[in-house]
Amino acid sequence: MRIKFALALIACLMLFSLSFAQKQEGYGVYQYIVEEASGTLEDLSQAIENSARENGWQVLARIDAGVPEGCPYRARVLVLYHPDYARQIMEANRITGPFAVVDRINIFEDERGTHVSVVNPHSINRTILMDDQAYEEMTAAHLNALRSMVTSVVQGRVSSREYGQFRKKGYIGKTMGVMAGGKFADKLIVVKRVASDDWQSVAASVKQGLEQKSKKWGMHLVYEVALPEYQTVIFGTTGTPMDSKSFAIVRAGGDKSRKDFKCPGLAHAAAYPIEVVVSGEEDGVAIRLVEEMFRMKMYFEDAGKWAFMKNMRMPGSIQKELEQQIERGLTRLTAK
Repeated sequence: MRIKFALALIACLMLFSLSFAQKQEGYGVYQYIVEEASGTLEDLSQAIENSARENGWQVLARIDAGVPEGCPYRARVLVLYHPDYARQIMEANRITGPFAVVDRINIFEDERGTHVSVVNPHSINRTILMDDQAYEEMTAAHLNALRSMVTSVVQGRVSSREYGQFRKKGYIGKTMGVMAGGKFADKLIVVKRVASDDWQSVAASVKQGLEQKSKKWGMHLVYEVALPEYQTVIFGTTGTPMDSKSFAIVRAGGDKSRKDFKCPGLAHAAAYPIEVVVSGEEDGVAIRLVEEMFRMKMYFEDAGKWAFMKNMRMPGSIQKELEQQIERGLTRLTAK
């Protein structure tokens, strides 16, 4: 297995050196690792999970995404966590970093077969860490290792094709001059700041709130990962119909080669889960999430301006449900 991983890493390095010049055009939010992979979704999922564990990742979650009505295909998201990478991200920015520490791999089906793609850390890190250049080498090394971990066990057409919104810089501007733009740090919402030095108890209460499925969007806790050296816990939440409606809205996005597919939006499945972060700080324990309209723009901007305008109420509704779940959990804390 380690020999396969090493060979795959060399292949990935060669592939990326050939395509580096293209990055002047910007990074896509997602990147294929293998297109038209050999094997079933179940087989591919198990092989990637095994390879991840053997190469230092923890598998936090295996999530079968919801699909639009009438869709005959499936998508599965694997949420992975590598402690060494997480430490590098947290050292770069302790406040914004928790929203970038996990990897999300999407194994999805369409008319062409089964594919494996990943949320592109090049695109996400530039936005979340708010620096276009400083973390490029760290990010490239991690992406190469991630790709090698997958290609060492998945056969098919190895690909570095990117899709989703292409951005030449990490800063995301406002749509039509008014909607959902700005620095990532300014788009973090402190849902609550609890006057306590017991961050673990606060996190446990938030967890209880997130475990109860939300009424409209079906959101519920799917993973948690603790970073005790930073007094931080990251929770991931997702649900249906939130995900399935998102995929129906984005459709093929910027990839016009998928526009005639039955349910092209499944290529965006790794946009979820949503992160909720609990952090112990000098002035108490903060519970943060990303303003949902901004987060939607991070992962679904290629849906187009008209799609965002027609569905403007959806992000606010999702955010409200998340905040209600968190508040219910904290109510249990104050009742003790």
